[in-house]
Amino acid sequence: MKGPLVDIQDLKTYFYTDEGVVKAVDGVSITIERGDIFGIVGESGCGKSTLALSILRLVPRPGKIVGGKIIFDGENLLEKSENEMRKIRGRKISIVFQDPTEFFNPVFTVGGQIAEAMKLHQSIKRSNIETRIIELLRSLGFPSPEIMMKRYPHEYSGGMKQRAMIAMALSCQPELLIADEPTTSLDVTVQAQILDLLRSVKEKFATTILLITHNLGVVAEMCNKVAVMYAGKIVECSDVFTVFKKPLHPYTQALLDSIPRVDIEQRELKSIPGRVPDLTNIPNCCRFHGRCKYEMDVCRKEDPPLINVRDGHTVSCFLYC
Repeated sequence: MKGPLVDIQDLKTYFYTDEGVVKAVDGVSITIERGDIFGIVGESGCGKSTLALSILRLVPRPGKIVGGKIIFDGENLLEKSENEMRKIRGRKISIVFQDPTEFFNPVFTVGGQIAEAMKLHQSIKRSNIETRIIELLRSLGFPSPEIMMKRYPHEYSGGMKQRAMIAMALSCQPELLIADEPTTSLDVTVQAQILDLLRSVKEKFATTILLITHNLGVVAEMCNKVAVMYAGKIVECSDVFTVFKKPLHPYTQALLDSIPRVDIEQRELKSIPGRVPDLTNIPNCCRFHGRCKYEMDVCRKEDPPLINVRDGHTVSCFLYC
């Protein structure tokens, strides 16, 4: 099918709490092309994971998707019934969560839990399911997959659990794989293995990947295109090379400046002054005002639109309006 795989338009996901309405995702628009590794980067609490859960329609209460469109493969997911979404989750869209320990059932074997998704979504004979699981685990680097599939989650290391969750996500060969902080809490060596694994998954299965992270190094290594998210909004979006070499938004520039460098002498690490705005009381102006060294009067009065500055390079800043 022609056209992008995912086209999110003005998506709004709010949480209705006793303290007020938390605008976790507030007017986000992104387009993910087929076969790409698309990165979303930003500080913790900026709305990245809520965006991922919105795509799957799994936003927990008291959250609610209140506006926008999520066009997946030409169809608006927000118009689907819950029964229709159950057929899409796992089959066409899968997710790898940042902490696999929380999402494996400790009383069932890992192989049994992978098999559950295959039984639900694919017409595979039971006699062939075990063979398919063994092949999948072997392709993801498991030693002795015939033995490992019969073991329980507590018998796996952190890296092996993450690989097993990727195996579960890939068991039905989805078109879109959402990886939500897939290397969090893993040591550096295992992180590199997981990233290499995701790259091989993309090549072997022609899977489109949405990679959510706060690690700019991971984005630079993995992604074709990246969107920078701040306080529930996309503030900049372009191909990875452009964002890293010619960042336009002051927040993107500040994020890159805060990365420690080994090629120059630094007496102290740079940081971004101020605090992220309270998402229950967001001012009707630029959300980065008060922290931005380029702040102007208009920044304290109006919310800058997301505009196309160059071909495919969008930014939300009055410096370019």
